[in-house]
Amino acid sequence: MELARGANALVAASAVSLVVEWDGDREVDPHALLLATTGKIRSDDDFVFFNAPRHPSGAVVLEQITTGRAGLAVHLSEIDPGVDRVVIAGSVATGSLQDVPALKISVQDAGRRLFDYRVSSPESVQAMVFGEFYRRDGGWKFRAVGQGWSSGLRGLAEEFGVAVDDDQPPPSPPAVPAVTPPTAAAPEPAPAMAPGWYVAPQHPGQVQWWNGVAWTEDRRPQHSPHDPATCGRCGRPRAVRRMGGAPPCQWCLREVHQLMETWRGRAWQVLTADGPRGRRWDELWVMLRFHMVSEDTGREALRPLAIAHLERMVAFAFADDQIDQEELDEFDRTVSELQAAADLSAAGSLIHGLRQRMLRGRSLTQVRAGDLPRVSRPDLHIEMDELLHVDVDAEQIRYLASGPKQSSGRLIGSSRKLRFIGAGAGSELAWAKIVSVRHEYDTVVIDATTARGGGRYRVRDAEYVAAVLEGSLRVAKRLVLAPGQRDSRAIPQDVKSQVWQRDGGKCAECGAQEYLEFDHVIPWSRGGATSVDNLQILCRGCNLAKGARM
Repeated sequence: MELARGANALVAASAVSLVVEWDGDREVDPHALLLATTGKIRSDDDFVFFNAPRHPSGAVVLEQITTGRAGLAVHLSEIDPGVDRVVIAGSVATGSLQDVPALKISVQDAGRRLFDYRVSSPESVQAMVFGEFYRRDGGWKFRAVGQGWSSGLRGLAEEFGVAVDDDQPPPSPPAVPAVTPPTAAAPEPAPAMAPGWYVAPQHPGQVQWWNGVAWTEDRRPQHSPHDPATCGRCGRPRAVRRMGGAPPCQWCLREVHQLMETWRGRAWQVLTADGPRGRRWDELWVMLRFHMVSEDTGREALRPLAIAHLERMVAFAFADDQIDQEELDEFDRTVSELQAAADLSAAGSLIHGLRQRMLRGRSLTQVRAGDLPRVSRPDLHIEMDELLHVDVDAEQIRYLASGPKQSSGRLIGSSRKLRFIGAGAGSELAWAKIVSVRHEYDTVVIDATTARGGGRYRVRDAEYVAAVLEGSLRVAKRLVLAPGQRDSRAIPQDVKSQVWQRDGGKCAECGAQEYLEFDHVIPWSRGGATSVDNLQILCRGCNLAKGARM
């Protein structure tokens, strides 16, 4: 059901999600205000926003913001009887809501949409009340409102009783990054200076926010960062340890902790969308400066995200079994940028392992494309113009009526043919009679137009041997792929993202978070679809174990 502005509907569920959706790359921040019968909040705890994402009762919780989607979990049955209404609002840090296309609100019960409200032609405002939950006849109803505030989030917050001190920054996220503690004196910043807090030119004893272009209205009292008896951030007194050293400010700990929860969510969103670069990346660090949070705190929070992002990059790159030079270069660039932003020295061996995996993937891709190795075997008789590319110990696996039969021998691939030399038996097959070569777990699978010579061969490094034989086949049949070409096994980017999010970026079997691979539940070679439902994340160990069971 779709609601018009001013319309209302009964909410039968005891717990719902209010989801805000829009098009484009703008960020819309949702907020909730729990109001008493007076129409005002009872205390600042009743204001749920990005810096306080969870109400103390747990009844309203800000859910993670992603590109084009944000929301709030509202447990109506757990809301205190003293709360008469729950106002749902939203704001943008820059521009106006008029710049946000296809803005829509939906109330959902366990993923099922109860009703929608399309915010059509919103006014040129930075903050707006989208709707409200209100009590009626012992239950709850929802009303679509669509009322905006030209004074932005500050005006909206003050309307409902939030105390916004003129000497404190408004509870809205900044549009850009800044972090330096204020010095005793600072000149008028030049336009090229970074955003940050500087001594206010016309307000002695205060610092004022410079956004990189102009002064804003945001001011704070100036506190000494060198006095151990007071917090340099909020100015409140704190205990001084007898043995020296300034303890953390207990007043700021909770606020900073809540802020960093939101910051980590945004950092992950930026990493997966743009990587550690660009305007939105810079804005993350300005957000810390605006709230006077140390960059070291951000670097510490970034470390596990950086490792998870690199694992994700590698798994995504290997999803189509090919590593281009551009993918390898992008990996190296991202590692360099993340190392500049966070201390990743403790993860040095893990990052080295990921890069070695990328290098091997790149090498295998080049082999499949026809850049074949040359092998010298003086004891093997080959024709004068024949080039030897692979010669390995192998077990031929043949499936007979009595069961599988294994024969030990050597698998040999040259520019002319494929040979298997076993004890008392052997076979030869010209490339013209071979249809395809692939590896499945620890075996090389040869599909041919004749049963003799085709089949399965268990070898030590099946991935490498299959790559060499596949490259030999392509060269022999003039089937070398053009740069950038992909076969039907390629997994679309949006499918990879959905599978990664569903499995939580870890192995679906054992929960490991290293050496991850995309795996077809029903193998692709057996007709399995390249779809979200038929794909899963497995670590290399579980993937190999699955192959042994099949």
